Amino acid sequence: MTLLTHLLVCSFGMGSWVAINGLWVELPLLVAELPEGWYLPSYLTVIIQLANVGPLLVTLLHHFRPGCLSEVPVIFAVLGVGTVACILLAFLWNVTSWVLSGQHSVTFMVLTFFLALVDCTSSVTFLPFMSQLPTHYLTTFFVGEGLSGLLPALVALAQGSGLTTCVNVTEASYTTPSPNTTRRTDTPQVIVRESISS
Repeated sequence: MTLLTHLLVCSFGMGSWVAINGLWVELPLLVAELPEGWYLPSYLTVIIQLANVGPLLVTLLHHFRPGCLSEVPVIFAVLGVGTVACILLAFLWNVTSWVLSGQHSVTFMVLTFFLALVDCTSSVTFLPFMSQLPTHYLTTFFVGEGLSGLLPALVALAQGSGLTTCVNVTEASYTTPSPNTTRRTDTPQVIVRESISS
């Protein structure tokens, strides 16, 4: 029973940042496909920082209305929003919209905001919930949180995310180059002399 609890706590910890970490490891593919190109990492950074409004709201509610916010319903809501955002992202990640005289991946960015909102809010909701368990499970929770970055990276490596193949198309030439292929150019040099008058 203890091993099963440790596995469940580890999985719970992995749920904290696995979605956003999964987006970052897929960035080589996203940059090539989405119209933002290499501006996309900057947009993602801003979007993720804006999603810190979630932890701010939870903290303010705990401070000004203590006891009105229970962690369990918030955790279910957070995980539900994350699940819906992941499912929608799987189908709508490459949908673009015309905004300000250009194509932009607005759907991708909005869904990324909700994923970041989930992951940022998990930092202030998962730990208070973990305080209800014996303290030795806290280490397992943090191991799971660490695996939330390792697991997407291993999956991306296994599937070859952003893998480019190099095909050698050069052919060996066993002939010597003809002397006519080299050009010789003679550039006349002009020497300018200045006279110094006293």
